[in-house]
Amino acid sequence: MHLLLASGSTYRRDVLVDAGVQVTQVAPEIDERVLDDWLVTHGAEALAAELAVRKLDAVLPTLTAAERALPVVAADQVGVLDTATGPVLLTKCATADSATAQLRRLSGTTHRLVNGVIVAMGERRAAGIDVQEVTFRHLSAEEIERYVAWAKPFDTSGSYRIEDDGTAGAEPFVVRVAGEDRTGVTGMPLPLLWRLLAQLGVGPPG
Repeated sequence: MHLLLASGSTYRRDVLVDAGVQVTQVAPEIDERVLDDWLVTHGAEALAAELAVRKLDAVLPTLTAAERALPVVAADQVGVLDTATGPVLLTKCATADSATAQLRRLSGTTHRLVNGVIVAMGERRAAGIDVQEVTFRHLSAEEIERYVAWAKPFDTSGSYRIEDDGTAGAEPFVVRVAGEDRTGVTGMPLPLLWRLLAQLGVGPPG
């Protein structure tokens, strides 16, 4: 299978490659933060779905005829921590201090990772939503500071990578993942993707 991935994420690309998919990757030029207020006004599912659509629509006009003949996949993930005062959007933090603060907020809590995925084949489209619930154990301030210094998780919403869990001699920080498939935590939920491709007549890699 050969897909065109309308995303700049190396994590999404790696999930697809590991699944045996040949990937052509084109990064869309959109401002992912412009719709932040949708979290409160529309909800996380609508926000993730809209961002995926905008990524797809930003990339499609730039493709060659050969590229447009491929299934074109766009996805976006919205991380949400539900609190007593309302939902809090998890973001990519550019500094160690902000990443540390975000992880302290996630310590001992459960947050949601909402994936919007859309696939285009010619004029036809299929879209869906995947939701993962991730629960952290209580993390000490020292553990968080060591993790941020070691992993430098500045390119991922939530300031952590599930791939890092239990590495470098550290105790696992995730105690539970509830969702259809763990690939959804990384931002490319494969079972959902295979279903969307099937709707457009494309079989999974095999």
